[in-house]
Amino acid sequence: MTEPKPLEVADKRDKTWQQTKSENTRAAILEAALACFYDLGYGATTTEKVAKQAGVSRGAMLHHFPSRQHLVLEAVRHIYSKRLQIFKERELKVNEGAEHTRISEGIDAYWQQLQSPLFTVFHELSVAARTDDDLREAMALNHENLDESWRKVAESLFPDLAQSEDFETANLLTVCLLEGMVSRGITTGNIPDKLIPLLKRQLSEMFADVRNVGRSTVKIEMTDE
Repeated sequence: MTEPKPLEVADKRDKTWQQTKSENTRAAILEAALACFYDLGYGATTTEKVAKQAGVSRGAMLHHFPSRQHLVLEAVRHIYSKRLQIFKERELKVNEGAEHTRISEGIDAYWQQLQSPLFTVFHELSVAARTDDDLREAMALNHENLDESWRKVAESLFPDLAQSEDFETANLLTVCLLEGMVSRGITTGNIPDKLIPLLKRQLSEMFADVRNVGRSTVKIEMTDE
């Protein structure tokens, strides 16, 4: 992305305003891209349509995203970032004040998060990536980064569960099962949500080895190390 050239002499307040305006424009374009992916599909989305959706000029679009490839790359990164941020916020709220991670409520919160246009767009791009080399590369790169970020966030959000030998396996089971169920629903209209109680029971059994481990205790130990 081409960065705007700094002014040689400028009022500090004016510079701050310009930076804020630029950031807001960029964010509006990325949100517009997601809206177009959702409403039109990946294949029918063009930079012209995104600019119109965002309410920005063609010049502003090209300033921030010189090509469709660049826009797609940044939009994919934006999706992954938003998904992780929403996950973190909702799970923090669920476990506020809890001595032990609320597994059942946490599953419900993540399930609700997946019932959104954001995940539908993610699914749309995942399918389209099969026959689009640039998109596949962008998805693979960001997925690798997301996996690592997601692991770190999960360990921070669920410090007691993270002490379990089955923590990594339990996370994979949860993500693959719930996201797979929603993906099936997107394509068939039928979501087998009766599997959710089964998942909750399975996780409860997998985390039996840390049933007596407290969230606050682990956090104190981590701080002391």
